[in-house]
Amino acid sequence: MEDRLTIKLKMSRKKVRGIIFLFFVVLALICEEGSAQQNVVSNKSRNEGVSASYDELLVSSTGNLINNGEMFIYNDLSNEGEISFETQSSVFNFKGQVSQKVAGTGNSLFSNVLFDNASEKAPFSIEKNIVLKGNVDFSDGIISYSNDGLMIFDESSTVQNVSGESFVEDRVRKKGNQEFVFPIGDNRATNYVYRKLKMEAPSSTSSVVDAQYLWENPGRVYSASLKEDRIEVIDNEEYWVVDDFNGNTLPNLTFYWNLATTPSSILTSDFLDRIIVARWDGGKWIQEEIVNIDVASSSIKIKPSGDGVFTFALLKTVLPDYSPTLLTNKTQINGSKGVIDFVILVAESNGENSNGVNPVEVRIPDSKRFRFSFNDQLTSLNGHELNNFNWIYKLENGLHKFTHKDIFIGKSVEKIGVNAIFISPENSKGEVPLKVTIKADSGGQENRGNDNDQDILKYSNKK
Repeated sequence: MEDRLTIKLKMSRKKVRGIIFLFFVVLALICEEGSAQQNVVSNKSRNEGVSASYDELLVSSTGNLINNGEMFIYNDLSNEGEISFETQSSVFNFKGQVSQKVAGTGNSLFSNVLFDNASEKAPFSIEKNIVLKGNVDFSDGIISYSNDGLMIFDESSTVQNVSGESFVEDRVRKKGNQEFVFPIGDNRATNYVYRKLKMEAPSSTSSVVDAQYLWENPGRVYSASLKEDRIEVIDNEEYWVVDDFNGNTLPNLTFYWNLATTPSSILTSDFLDRIIVARWDGGKWIQEEIVNIDVASSSIKIKPSGDGVFTFALLKTVLPDYSPTLLTNKTQINGSKGVIDFVILVAESNGENSNGVNPVEVRIPDSKRFRFSFNDQLTSLNGHELNNFNWIYKLENGLHKFTHKDIFIGKSVEKIGVNAIFISPENSKGEVPLKVTIKADSGGQENRGNDNDQDILKYSNKK
Protein backbone atom coordinates (compact mmCIF):
# COMPACT_ATOMS: atom_id res chain seq x y z
CA MET A 1 0.00 0.00 0.00
CA GLU A 2 1.37 3.41 -1.08
CA ASP A 3 2.12 5.93 1.55
CA ARG A 4 0.77 9.47 1.54
CA LEU A 5 3.99 10.99 0.20
CA THR A 6 3.97 8.73 -2.84
CA ILE A 7 0.34 9.56 -3.58
CA LYS A 8 1.00 13.32 -3.29
CA LEU A 9 3.96 13.05 -5.69
CA LYS A 10 1.82 11.26 -8.27
CA MET A 11 -0.93 13.84 -7.96
CA SER A 12 1.59 16.67 -8.35
CA ARG A 13 2.99 15.10 -11.54
CA LYS A 14 -0.54 14.83 -13.01
CA LYS A 15 -1.21 18.49 -12.26
CA VAL A 16 2.07 19.54 -13.91
CA ARG A 17 1.28 17.45 -17.02
CA GLY A 18 -2.20 19.06 -17.15
CA ILE A 19 -0.79 22.54 -16.85
CA ILE A 20 1.79 21.81 -19.59
CA PHE A 21 -0.96 20.43 -21.90
CA LEU A 22 -3.19 23.45 -21.23
CA PHE A 23 -0.23 25.77 -21.97
CA PHE A 24 0.32 24.23 -25.39
CA VAL A 25 -3.39 24.32 -26.19
CA VAL A 26 -3.56 28.02 -25.33
CA LEU A 27 -0.33 28.66 -27.27
CA ALA A 28 -1.78 26.91 -30.32
CA LEU A 29 -4.94 28.98 -30.09
CA ILE A 30 -2.91 32.16 -29.77
CA CYS A 31 -0.82 31.24 -32.82
CA GLU A 32 -3.91 30.39 -34.83
CA GLU A 33 -5.53 33.69 -33.85
CA GLY A 34 -2.34 35.55 -34.71
CA SER A 35 -2.26 34.11 -38.24
CA ALA A 36 -5.81 35.37 -38.85
CA GLN A 37 -5.19 38.91 -37.71
CA GLN A 38 -4.89 41.91 -39.98
CA ASN A 39 -1.55 42.24 -41.79
CA VAL A 40 -0.28 45.80 -41.55
CA VAL A 41 2.34 47.54 -43.71
CA SER A 42 3.39 50.68 -41.88
CA ASN A 43 6.68 51.49 -43.60
CA LYS A 44 8.46 50.76 -46.87
CA SER A 45 8.06 47.09 -47.71
CA ARG A 46 9.04 45.08 -50.79
CA ASN A 47 7.64 41.78 -51.88
CA GLU A 48 10.10 40.09 -54.21
CA GLY A 49 8.60 36.61 -54.13
CA VAL A 50 5.30 35.14 -52.95
CA SER A 51 3.41 36.66 -50.04
CA ALA A 52 0.02 35.42 -48.83
CA SER A 53 -2.43 37.33 -46.66
CA TYR A 54 -5.08 35.02 -45.24
CA ASP A 55 -7.14 37.93 -43.99
CA GLU A 56 -7.13 41.68 -44.42
CA LEU A 57 -4.13 43.58 -45.73
CA LEU A 58 -3.78 47.18 -44.51
CA VAL A 59 -1.25 49.65 -45.87
CA SER A 60 -1.20 52.46 -43.33
CA SER A 61 -0.75 56.16 -44.12
CA THR A 62 3.00 55.73 -43.57
CA GLY A 63 3.15 52.48 -45.51
CA ASN A 64 4.69 51.98 -48.96
CA LEU A 65 4.15 48.52 -50.42
CA ILE A 66 6.14 47.69 -53.55
CA ASN A 67 4.98 44.40 -55.02
CA ASN A 68 7.54 42.90 -57.37
CA GLY A 69 6.30 39.35 -56.92
CA GLU A 70 2.97 37.62 -56.44
CA MET A 71 0.61 38.49 -53.61
CA PHE A 72 -2.58 36.69 -52.59
CA ILE A 73 -5.35 38.67 -50.91
CA TYR A 74 -8.07 36.51 -49.38
CA ASN A 75 -10.11 39.29 -47.82
CA ASP A 76 -10.11 43.12 -47.91
CA LEU A 77 -7.33 45.40 -49.08
CA SER A 78 -7.24 48.82 -47.45
CA ASN A 79 -4.65 51.30 -48.64
CA GLU A 80 -4.06 54.59 -46.87
CA GLY A 81 -0.51 54.92 -48.15
CA GLU A 82 1.16 53.78 -51.40
CA ILE A 83 0.94 50.58 -53.43
CA SER A 84 3.09 50.26 -56.55
CA PHE A 85 5.40 47.93 -58.45
CA GLU A 86 8.74 47.98 -60.23
CA THR A 87 8.49 44.68 -62.10
CA GLN A 88 5.93 44.33 -64.90
CA SER A 89 5.35 40.68 -64.00
CA SER A 90 4.10 41.46 -60.50
CA VAL A 91 0.62 40.12 -59.66
CA PHE A 92 -2.08 40.86 -57.10
CA ASN A 93 -4.42 37.86 -56.73
CA PHE A 94 -7.80 38.57 -55.15
CA LYS A 95 -8.90 35.02 -54.29
CA GLY A 96 -11.31 35.19 -51.38
CA GLN A 97 -14.04 32.90 -50.16
CA VAL A 98 -15.93 35.83 -48.68
CA SER A 99 -16.79 39.20 -50.20
CA GLN A 100 -13.78 41.45 -50.75
CA LYS A 101 -13.32 45.18 -51.07
CA VAL A 102 -10.54 47.56 -52.04
CA ALA A 103 -10.72 50.72 -49.96
CA GLY A 104 -8.64 53.54 -48.53
CA THR A 105 -7.45 56.99 -49.56
CA GLY A 106 -3.97 56.04 -50.76
CA ASN A 107 -2.60 55.63 -54.28
CA SER A 108 -3.00 52.14 -55.70
CA LEU A 109 -1.03 51.21 -58.82
CA PHE A 110 -1.14 47.60 -59.98
CA SER A 111 0.49 45.74 -62.83
CA ASN A 112 -1.29 42.39 -63.26
CA VAL A 113 -4.43 41.55 -61.29
CA LEU A 114 -6.54 38.43 -60.90
CA PHE A 115 -10.15 38.54 -59.67
CA ASP A 116 -11.25 35.05 -58.64
CA ASN A 117 -13.96 34.77 -56.01
CA ALA A 118 -17.01 32.51 -56.29
CA SER A 119 -18.42 33.20 -52.84
CA GLU A 120 -21.32 35.17 -54.35
CA LYS A 121 -22.40 36.67 -57.69
CA ALA A 122 -20.81 40.08 -57.12
CA PRO A 123 -18.20 39.61 -54.38
CA PHE A 124 -15.89 42.51 -55.24
CA SER A 125 -16.41 46.12 -54.21
CA ILE A 126 -14.05 48.89 -55.33
CA GLU A 127 -14.28 51.90 -53.02
CA LYS A 128 -11.38 53.93 -54.41
CA ASN A 129 -9.65 54.61 -57.71
CA ILE A 130 -7.20 51.92 -58.74
CA VAL A 131 -4.87 52.20 -61.73
CA LEU A 132 -4.13 49.08 -63.76
CA LYS A 133 -1.13 48.93 -66.08
CA GLY A 134 -0.85 45.24 -66.93
CA ASN A 135 -3.27 42.40 -67.63
CA VAL A 136 -6.49 42.11 -65.65
CA ASP A 137 -7.83 38.56 -65.50
CA PHE A 138 -11.59 38.40 -64.84
CA SER A 139 -11.65 34.78 -63.78
CA ASP A 140 -14.72 34.75 -61.51
CA GLY A 141 -16.79 37.32 -59.65
CA ILE A 142 -18.50 40.55 -60.69
CA ILE A 143 -17.02 43.88 -59.61
CA SER A 144 -19.14 46.78 -58.37
CA TYR A 145 -18.30 50.21 -57.01
CA SER A 146 -19.25 52.15 -53.92
CA ASN A 147 -18.32 55.65 -52.84
CA ASP A 148 -15.87 57.04 -55.41
CA GLY A 149 -14.50 53.78 -56.76
CA LEU A 150 -13.25 53.57 -60.34
CA MET A 151 -11.07 51.13 -62.29
CA ILE A 152 -8.67 53.01 -64.57
CA PHE A 153 -7.03 50.99 -67.33
CA ASP A 154 -3.83 52.72 -68.32
CA GLU A 155 -2.13 52.89 -71.74
CA SER A 156 -0.69 49.37 -71.76
CA SER A 157 -3.45 47.53 -69.86
CA THR A 158 -5.39 44.57 -71.25
CA VAL A 159 -8.23 42.35 -70.09
CA GLN A 160 -8.97 38.66 -70.43
CA ASN A 161 -11.62 36.07 -69.52
CA VAL A 162 -14.36 38.68 -69.23
CA SER A 163 -17.76 36.95 -69.23
CA GLY A 164 -21.22 37.01 -67.71
CA GLU A 165 -19.61 35.68 -64.54
CA SER A 166 -17.00 38.40 -64.24
CA PHE A 167 -17.14 42.01 -65.43
CA VAL A 168 -17.47 45.54 -64.04
CA GLU A 169 -20.99 46.57 -63.09
CA ASP A 170 -20.32 50.25 -63.53
CA ARG A 171 -18.18 52.78 -65.37
CA VAL A 172 -14.71 51.90 -66.67
CA ARG A 173 -12.01 54.35 -67.79
CA LYS A 174 -9.46 53.68 -70.54
CA LYS A 175 -6.46 55.93 -71.15
CA GLY A 176 -4.18 55.97 -74.19
CA ASN A 177 -4.52 55.11 -77.87
CA GLN A 178 -4.99 51.33 -77.85
CA GLU A 179 -7.98 49.34 -79.04
CA PHE A 180 -9.99 48.24 -76.03
CA VAL A 181 -13.04 46.15 -75.17
CA PHE A 182 -14.70 47.68 -72.11
CA PRO A 183 -15.55 44.89 -69.59
CA ILE A 184 -18.87 46.45 -68.58
CA GLY A 185 -22.39 45.31 -67.73
CA ASP A 186 -25.26 45.87 -65.35
CA ASN A 187 -27.86 44.04 -63.30
CA ARG A 188 -31.53 43.94 -62.44
CA ALA A 189 -31.89 42.50 -58.95
CA THR A 190 -29.89 39.24 -59.08
CA ASN A 191 -29.82 39.03 -62.87
CA TYR A 192 -26.45 40.25 -64.17
CA VAL A 193 -25.49 40.80 -67.82
CA TYR A 194 -22.18 41.50 -69.52
CA ARG A 195 -22.67 44.04 -72.35
CA LYS A 196 -19.27 44.83 -73.77
CA LEU A 197 -18.39 47.80 -75.95
CA LYS A 198 -15.45 47.75 -78.35
CA MET A 199 -13.45 50.89 -79.05
CA GLU A 200 -10.96 51.07 -81.91
CA ALA A 201 -7.61 52.70 -81.20
CA PRO A 202 -8.03 56.44 -80.54
CA SER A 203 -5.87 58.75 -82.62
CA SER A 204 -4.41 60.57 -79.61
CA THR A 205 -2.20 59.21 -76.85
CA SER A 206 -3.91 61.66 -74.49
CA SER A 207 -7.28 59.98 -74.97
CA VAL A 208 -9.29 59.36 -71.78
CA VAL A 209 -12.59 57.58 -72.41
CA ASP A 210 -15.17 56.41 -69.88
CA ALA A 211 -17.81 53.83 -70.82
CA GLN A 212 -20.79 52.47 -68.90
CA TYR A 213 -23.72 50.21 -69.76
CA LEU A 214 -27.11 50.79 -68.14
CA TRP A 215 -29.84 48.16 -68.30
CA GLU A 216 -32.71 50.61 -68.04
CA ASN A 217 -34.96 52.74 -70.22
CA PRO A 218 -33.06 55.75 -71.61
CA GLY A 219 -36.40 57.45 -72.28
CA ARG A 220 -36.75 58.27 -68.59
CA VAL A 221 -34.09 60.93 -69.09
CA TYR A 222 -33.72 61.25 -72.87
CA SER A 223 -37.20 61.38 -74.38
CA ALA A 224 -37.85 58.78 -77.08
CA SER A 225 -40.31 61.15 -78.75
CA LEU A 226 -37.52 63.60 -79.57
CA LYS A 227 -35.80 62.05 -82.58
CA GLU A 228 -34.93 62.59 -86.22
CA ASP A 229 -37.82 62.00 -88.61
CA ARG A 230 -36.25 58.92 -90.15
CA ILE A 231 -36.00 57.15 -86.79
CA GLU A 232 -39.08 55.11 -85.91
CA VAL A 233 -38.20 53.22 -82.70
CA ILE A 234 -35.71 53.88 -79.86
CA ASP A 235 -34.48 50.99 -77.69
CA ASN A 236 -36.34 51.38 -74.39
CA GLU A 237 -34.43 48.81 -72.34
CA GLU A 238 -30.74 49.74 -72.42
CA TYR A 239 -28.13 52.32 -73.33
CA TRP A 240 -24.42 53.07 -73.16
CA VAL A 241 -22.72 56.26 -71.99
CA VAL A 242 -19.36 56.97 -73.64
CA ASP A 243 -17.54 60.13 -72.60
CA ASP A 244 -14.31 61.55 -74.02
CA PHE A 245 -12.67 63.78 -71.41
CA ASN A 246 -9.95 65.35 -73.54
CA GLY A 247 -12.12 66.67 -76.36
CA ASN A 248 -10.77 64.20 -78.89
CA THR A 249 -12.91 62.66 -81.61
CA LEU A 250 -14.13 59.24 -80.53
CA PRO A 251 -12.85 56.38 -82.70
CA ASN A 252 -15.19 53.80 -84.23
CA LEU A 253 -17.33 52.03 -81.63
CA THR A 254 -18.88 48.56 -81.89
CA PHE A 255 -22.13 47.82 -80.05
CA TYR A 256 -23.55 44.31 -79.61
CA TRP A 257 -27.23 43.44 -79.49
CA ASN A 258 -28.32 40.65 -77.15
CA LEU A 259 -31.56 38.68 -76.90
CA ALA A 260 -31.42 38.91 -73.10
CA THR A 261 -31.53 42.72 -73.02
CA THR A 262 -32.27 44.18 -76.46
CA PRO A 263 -36.08 44.37 -76.75
CA SER A 264 -38.25 42.73 -79.40
CA SER A 265 -39.26 46.22 -80.55
CA ILE A 266 -35.73 46.44 -81.97
CA LEU A 267 -35.05 42.81 -82.92
CA THR A 268 -37.98 42.60 -85.35
CA SER A 269 -38.10 40.21 -88.30
CA ASP A 270 -36.59 42.85 -90.60
CA PHE A 271 -34.32 44.61 -88.09
CA LEU A 272 -31.13 43.92 -90.04
CA ASP A 273 -32.42 46.20 -92.80
CA ARG A 274 -33.35 48.97 -90.35
CA ILE A 275 -31.14 48.79 -87.25
CA ILE A 276 -28.88 51.71 -86.39
CA VAL A 277 -27.16 53.20 -83.36
CA ALA A 278 -28.72 56.48 -82.24
CA ARG A 279 -26.98 59.15 -80.15
CA TRP A 280 -28.57 61.79 -77.94
CA ASP A 281 -27.13 65.08 -79.22
CA GLY A 282 -28.44 67.14 -76.31
CA GLY A 283 -31.89 67.75 -77.75
CA LYS A 284 -32.89 64.69 -79.75
CA TRP A 285 -31.85 61.24 -80.91
CA ILE A 286 -29.84 61.29 -84.15
CA GLN A 287 -28.67 58.56 -86.49
CA GLU A 288 -24.98 57.66 -86.32
CA GLU A 289 -23.01 56.65 -89.42
CA ILE A 290 -22.84 52.89 -89.85
CA VAL A 291 -19.46 51.40 -90.76
CA ASN A 292 -20.44 47.74 -90.69
CA ILE A 293 -23.11 45.31 -89.46
CA ASP A 294 -21.78 41.85 -88.55
CA VAL A 295 -24.57 39.33 -88.10
CA ALA A 296 -22.18 36.60 -86.95
CA SER A 297 -21.08 38.64 -83.92
CA SER A 298 -24.46 40.41 -83.46
CA SER A 299 -22.74 43.75 -83.75
CA ILE A 300 -22.95 47.11 -85.43
CA LYS A 301 -19.91 49.34 -85.85
CA ILE A 302 -20.40 53.11 -86.10
CA LYS A 303 -18.40 56.26 -86.66
CA PRO A 304 -19.58 58.46 -83.76
CA SER A 305 -20.49 62.08 -84.45
CA GLY A 306 -19.80 62.90 -80.79
CA ASP A 307 -19.79 61.38 -77.31
CA GLY A 308 -22.60 60.90 -74.81
CA VAL A 309 -25.54 58.50 -74.74
CA PHE A 310 -25.95 55.73 -77.33
CA THR A 311 -28.55 53.02 -77.92
CA PHE A 312 -30.08 50.94 -80.68
CA ALA A 313 -32.87 52.24 -82.89
CA LEU A 314 -34.84 51.28 -85.98
CA LEU A 315 -35.32 53.43 -89.04
CA LYS A 316 -38.71 53.81 -90.62
CA THR A 317 -39.40 51.34 -93.39
CA VAL A 318 -38.22 53.31 -96.43
CA LEU A 319 -37.24 51.38 -99.54
CA PRO A 320 -34.97 52.60 -102.32
CA ASP A 321 -36.60 53.82 -105.52
CA TYR A 322 -34.81 53.81 -108.89
CA SER A 323 -35.70 55.56 -112.10
CA PRO A 324 -33.98 55.66 -115.52
CA THR A 325 -33.57 58.61 -117.85
CA LEU A 326 -32.57 58.02 -121.47
CA LEU A 327 -30.19 60.63 -122.86
CA THR A 328 -29.96 60.43 -126.66
CA ASN A 329 -28.18 62.81 -128.98
CA LYS A 330 -29.52 61.53 -132.29
CA THR A 331 -33.16 60.61 -132.84
CA GLN A 332 -33.31 61.02 -136.65
CA ILE A 333 -31.69 58.36 -138.86
CA ASN A 334 -31.49 58.82 -142.61
CA GLY A 335 -30.34 55.97 -144.77
CA SER A 336 -29.78 52.30 -144.03
CA LYS A 337 -28.17 52.80 -140.63
CA GLY A 338 -26.92 55.39 -138.20
CA VAL A 339 -24.90 55.74 -134.98
CA ILE A 340 -27.19 56.41 -132.03
CA ASP A 341 -24.80 56.19 -129.03
CA PHE A 342 -26.78 56.97 -125.88
CA VAL A 343 -26.46 57.32 -122.08
CA ILE A 344 -28.74 55.80 -119.42
CA LEU A 345 -28.95 57.87 -116.25
CA VAL A 346 -29.97 55.79 -113.20
CA ALA A 347 -31.02 57.69 -110.05
CA GLU A 348 -32.15 56.68 -106.54
CA SER A 349 -34.67 59.13 -105.06
CA ASN A 350 -35.46 57.95 -101.48
CA GLY A 351 -31.99 58.22 -99.98
CA GLU A 352 -31.77 54.48 -99.40
CA ASN A 353 -28.89 52.22 -100.33
CA SER A 354 -29.67 49.08 -102.32
CA ASN A 355 -30.27 46.09 -100.07
CA GLY A 356 -27.22 44.12 -101.19
CA VAL A 357 -29.44 41.17 -102.16
CA ASN A 358 -31.20 42.31 -105.34
CA PRO A 359 -28.72 44.14 -107.58
CA VAL A 360 -29.89 47.19 -109.50
CA GLU A 361 -30.49 46.15 -113.11
CA VAL A 362 -31.38 48.11 -116.26
CA ARG A 363 -32.93 46.31 -119.26
CA ILE A 364 -33.46 47.05 -122.94
CA PRO A 365 -35.44 44.64 -125.16
CA ASP A 366 -33.36 43.11 -127.96
CA SER A 367 -34.29 43.91 -131.54
CA LYS A 368 -32.81 43.24 -134.98
CA ARG A 369 -32.95 46.99 -135.55
CA PHE A 370 -30.40 47.71 -132.80
CA ARG A 371 -26.77 46.69 -132.38
CA PHE A 372 -25.42 47.47 -128.91
CA SER A 373 -21.81 47.48 -127.70
CA PHE A 374 -20.71 48.02 -124.09
CA ASN A 375 -17.20 48.90 -122.89
CA ASP A 376 -16.73 48.96 -119.09
CA GLN A 377 -13.57 51.06 -119.56
CA LEU A 378 -15.42 53.83 -121.38
CA THR A 379 -15.33 57.00 -119.25
CA SER A 380 -17.25 59.56 -121.34
CA LEU A 381 -19.84 59.64 -124.10
CA ASN A 382 -21.80 62.46 -125.70
CA GLY A 383 -20.33 64.90 -123.18
CA HIS A 384 -21.31 62.84 -120.12
CA GLU A 385 -18.92 61.33 -117.57
CA LEU A 386 -19.71 57.64 -117.17
CA ASN A 387 -19.74 54.97 -114.45
CA ASN A 388 -19.41 52.00 -116.80
CA PHE A 389 -16.79 50.42 -114.50
CA ASN A 390 -19.57 49.81 -111.94
CA TRP A 391 -21.73 47.80 -114.34
CA ILE A 392 -21.73 44.37 -115.99
CA TYR A 393 -23.36 43.85 -119.40
CA LYS A 394 -24.79 40.72 -120.99
CA LEU A 395 -27.41 39.77 -123.59
CA GLU A 396 -29.70 37.14 -122.11
CA ASN A 397 -33.18 35.82 -122.94
CA GLY A 398 -33.87 38.60 -125.42
CA LEU A 399 -32.79 41.36 -123.01
CA HIS A 400 -29.76 43.61 -122.90
CA LYS A 401 -28.98 43.65 -119.16
CA PHE A 402 -26.80 46.16 -117.32
CA THR A 403 -26.26 45.04 -113.71
CA HIS A 404 -24.66 47.13 -110.95
CA LYS A 405 -21.69 45.38 -109.31
CA ASP A 406 -22.03 46.73 -105.76
CA ILE A 407 -24.27 48.64 -103.34
CA PHE A 408 -26.04 51.47 -105.16
CA ILE A 409 -25.77 54.43 -102.79
CA GLY A 410 -28.96 56.28 -101.89
CA LYS A 411 -29.55 59.70 -103.44
CA SER A 412 -26.82 59.02 -106.01
CA VAL A 413 -26.81 59.04 -109.81
CA GLU A 414 -24.85 56.80 -112.18
CA LYS A 415 -24.51 56.98 -115.95
CA ILE A 416 -24.12 54.05 -118.34
CA GLY A 417 -22.75 54.77 -121.81
CA VAL A 418 -23.82 52.47 -124.67
CA ASN A 419 -22.45 52.47 -128.20
CA ALA A 420 -25.32 51.68 -130.57
CA ILE A 421 -26.20 51.47 -134.26
CA PHE A 422 -29.74 51.59 -135.63
CA ILE A 423 -30.52 49.47 -138.71
CA SER A 424 -33.33 50.95 -140.80
CA PRO A 425 -35.75 48.67 -142.67
CA GLU A 426 -35.29 48.83 -146.43
CA ASN A 427 -37.38 51.29 -148.45
CA SER A 428 -39.37 52.50 -145.49
CA LYS A 429 -39.74 55.27 -142.99
CA GLY A 430 -41.27 55.41 -139.54
CA GLU A 431 -40.73 55.59 -135.80
CA VAL A 432 -39.29 53.11 -133.28
CA PRO A 433 -39.16 53.46 -129.46
CA LEU A 434 -35.86 52.98 -127.64
CA LYS A 435 -37.02 51.93 -124.18
CA VAL A 436 -35.10 51.30 -120.94
CA THR A 437 -36.59 49.67 -117.82
CA ILE A 438 -35.43 49.18 -114.22
CA LYS A 439 -35.93 45.57 -113.14
CA ALA A 440 -38.86 45.45 -110.70
CA ASP A 441 -37.03 44.29 -107.52
CA SER A 442 -33.81 46.22 -108.11
CA GLY A 443 -32.08 47.01 -104.80
CA GLY A 444 -35.20 46.00 -102.86
CA GLN A 445 -37.46 48.68 -104.37
CA GLU A 446 -41.21 48.21 -104.68
CA ASN A 447 -42.40 51.30 -106.52
CA ARG A 448 -42.95 50.44 -110.19
CA GLY A 449 -44.44 53.74 -111.36
CA ASN A 450 -41.19 55.32 -112.53
CA ASP A 451 -39.26 52.31 -113.85
CA ASN A 452 -39.39 53.20 -117.57
CA ASP A 453 -38.20 55.85 -119.98
CA GLN A 454 -38.02 55.99 -123.75
CA ASP A 455 -37.11 58.14 -126.74
CA ILE A 456 -38.68 57.87 -130.19
CA LEU A 457 -36.27 57.30 -133.07
CA LYS A 458 -37.41 58.45 -136.48
CA TYR A 459 -35.91 56.82 -139.58
CA SER A 460 -36.16 57.24 -143.33
CA ASN A 461 -34.64 54.70 -145.72
CA LYS A 462 -36.51 55.20 -148.99
CA LYS A 463 -34.78 54.95 -152.39
